[in-house]
Amino acid sequence: MIRPTESPAINTPMMQQYFAAKRRHPGEILFFRMGDFYEMFFDDAREASEILGIALTSRSKEKDAIPMAGVPVRAADSYLARLLRAGKRVAICDQVQDPREAKGLVDRDVVRVISPGTITDEKIIGEKSNNYIAAVVMASGGYGLAWLDVSTGRFLLWETPRLAALEAEISRLSPAEVVLPESLEFQLEKEPALKDAIRDACHSPYSDPLFDLDEAYRTLTEHFGTQNLEGFGCERLPRGIRAAGGLLRYLQETQKVALKHITRVQAFQESRILPIDRTTQRALELTETSRSGGREGTLLASFDRTCTSAGGRLLRDWLLSPLTDVDAIVHRQEGVEELTSRSDLRDALGRLLRRVHDLERICARVSYSSANARDLLALARTLELVPDLRAHLEGCSASILRGAAARLADLPGLRDELAGALLPEPPLSIRDGGLIREGYCAELDELRAIAREGKQWIARFQQGEIEKTGISSLKVGFNKVFGYYLEVTNTHREKIPPSYIRKQTLKNCERFITPELKEYENKVLHAREQAVELEHEIFLRLRDEASGHIEALQETAAALAEVDVIRTFSALAQERGYVRPRLTTDLCLKIVDGRHPMVEEVATTEPFVPNSVELTPEANIMIITGPNMAGKSTYIRQVALLVLLAQTGSSIPARSAEIGIIDRLFTRVGASDDLTRGQSTFMVEMQETANILNNATERSLIILDEVGRGTSTFDGVSLAWAITEHVAEKVRARTLFATHYHELTALSCAFPCVRNFNIAVKEWNDDIIFLRKIAEGGTDKSYGIHVARLAGIPREVIDRSKEILSNLENQSLDIHDQPSIARRAAAADAADRPLAVQLDFFHNANDGLLKELKRLDLDRMTPMEALRYLDELRRRIV
Repeated sequence: MIRPTESPAINTPMMQQYFAAKRRHPGEILFFRMGDFYEMFFDDAREASEILGIALTSRSKEKDAIPMAGVPVRAADSYLARLLRAGKRVAICDQVQDPREAKGLVDRDVVRVISPGTITDEKIIGEKSNNYIAAVVMASGGYGLAWLDVSTGRFLLWETPRLAALEAEISRLSPAEVVLPESLEFQLEKEPALKDAIRDACHSPYSDPLFDLDEAYRTLTEHFGTQNLEGFGCERLPRGIRAAGGLLRYLQETQKVALKHITRVQAFQESRILPIDRTTQRALELTETSRSGGREGTLLASFDRTCTSAGGRLLRDWLLSPLTDVDAIVHRQEGVEELTSRSDLRDALGRLLRRVHDLERICARVSYSSANARDLLALARTLELVPDLRAHLEGCSASILRGAAARLADLPGLRDELAGALLPEPPLSIRDGGLIREGYCAELDELRAIAREGKQWIARFQQGEIEKTGISSLKVGFNKVFGYYLEVTNTHREKIPPSYIRKQTLKNCERFITPELKEYENKVLHAREQAVELEHEIFLRLRDEASGHIEALQETAAALAEVDVIRTFSALAQERGYVRPRLTTDLCLKIVDGRHPMVEEVATTEPFVPNSVELTPEANIMIITGPNMAGKSTYIRQVALLVLLAQTGSSIPARSAEIGIIDRLFTRVGASDDLTRGQSTFMVEMQETANILNNATERSLIILDEVGRGTSTFDGVSLAWAITEHVAEKVRARTLFATHYHELTALSCAFPCVRNFNIAVKEWNDDIIFLRKIAEGGTDKSYGIHVARLAGIPREVIDRSKEILSNLENQSLDIHDQPSIARRAAAADAADRPLAVQLDFFHNANDGLLKELKRLDLDRMTPMEALRYLDELRRRIV
């Protein structure tokens, strides 16, 4: 950057003011307010012009001209969004002084620093999405994590001794920004696992002392106005307190407001939540599809029938945070069941909830002093709905619905004050008037009357001057340069009285003023200015009054969101024929005629075929074989989704279900590489599998799809076999393993807990028909060539592949062709038996012997010669 001493062009008072602000915020792009534009200079201008596609210019053509770029203040939000998506931070340097009061240069100061984790604009983050900013500390014995959604005020802290648990929680939250102590930021190269956990978020290093326990504790207690943190259940979580205190201090420094909407911090109860890591979220397509990363086609999109923005955010949170406590799940299920059976109540709640505005985010805007009159009017209109909502809920039998009714606050004083003060359709701006109703404030009414009468006076004055001068075309006009004026065309120039004072000469007319006109102008304009200023003062008072009720409003918002999600679950259950699953604490899993919640909704070419599953401690592993495209992956994902939905409290698509609570849900599904970290598909696959084997318990559910296919055939079979053995002997988790390695079906001979299943198909001539039904027993066919033909592979390739397949089948030793006793023995000692060499797809080592056999003339051989020759062949066969 050019320094101020290098050129006279940048030694102006305004540029000195700019440099003072930029020195305080060297790491941010500085939006410097100049009139109706935010201007950027030097490197900021160059960088922003490239990202935003705006012109890079300067105010002179000199050699040392200052590079600059600007965006209109009114359109700043759209430009901010693009800078934030590019990972930039923006400091807003605004005018903090009324230009009318300034003696010379208007005072400017940075009023807010906006970063990816501090966005509050719904157009950027989405109405039904949370935008978390997190903080991580690392101390002896473990890690502290805190996270907060600035747009809603939701604030939680947690600590854990295990890095794997920290990774899983950060994956679940997907924070947009992570604040780290500066010392930890520098250590990340030595902590690759932690670095990997936060790699998708913007990093913001922050001063180490502000993460010290005493300093962090003081920051939290001072903000909440408490002597300690006992009331929040956080007192004995020192690492969590350090993260939360540092995060709050960072926000106080960058947001430069009181953050009144952050009214509490909660201790995250890990033991009550089923953690779902990034891998599982992606594999099951909970909130983003694995192919495009979009929302359409996900579980969230399929289930989101919520009426409110807060309900949509809570639904997403519930789907990513299923419960592990049976009583808590049943608490939700009772509400779902009652509203499922009472369609009239469900519909009535829906009609009311559709009129509810986003109280959480209105509270945030009130706290940021950015709420406008429309926000306060939306708040009032929502409060008007509360009595009817409470009346509907109070008569319910489900405790979750009655509890929600008790949490609703209609705040009649605030509601009536806002409704009585604000006009039905106020403008967005709070500084241009048009906000307050007639009759609310006598002083305001009087000022408005003077301003209105001014128009009538002007009309009478104009008519009087016409009569007095005889100039029929004379008219009174107004502009901002010299106020009211009398305009006379050149045709009547001779009739102009001497008392008129000339102000402006135009091509076809002249403009004049008179002492009488200027006197009344001062009176009228002053009244208008006073009225607008008074409206602004009244509005600020109303907003301050609303800020005093933030905590009650947030509790009301939370209760309404909860009712909205319960109502959504009940509507889906009634519409789609879902049933209430029975949740237990045992290790069984039994679902009768389960259906995939997303696939059945889009199945158009053929009806969806339901399938059952039953796992017990004695038979907890399913090996599932079958053709490509038959539905193995759909089936195993379906089981995982139904268990997840059951633990959110939702009904599920099935005829009946009994589900033993799981503590973790692990998936190894799909194939993908990670080029940014230099990891191959197989390395990613093995890392995910290692995570499962190292962290799963007997209460977990494991979903494995084609593990081992990323390497050579025999390596893959060996790994898949050993992984299944480990799960059977050590982990003992409920497991579904879909595979094309038919050799794995032999594991059922060695391990009674392993059972074989296949997806049934029907062969018809040279075609296959997918029956989509799971059946007990293994299969030794994958029908891959049939699928290739259906996909449009050229005929000559299909024919050649059949030849190669026949060749391979002839040379391979199929364990299923051995006698039953031999199969059982082979399965029992498979891990101890050395494997044969890898199959050669293009050369058969015994091709020479086959040719020799074909040339052999058996008619010329005696029986003894034939026996000797057979013995020799046996020794020569590879």
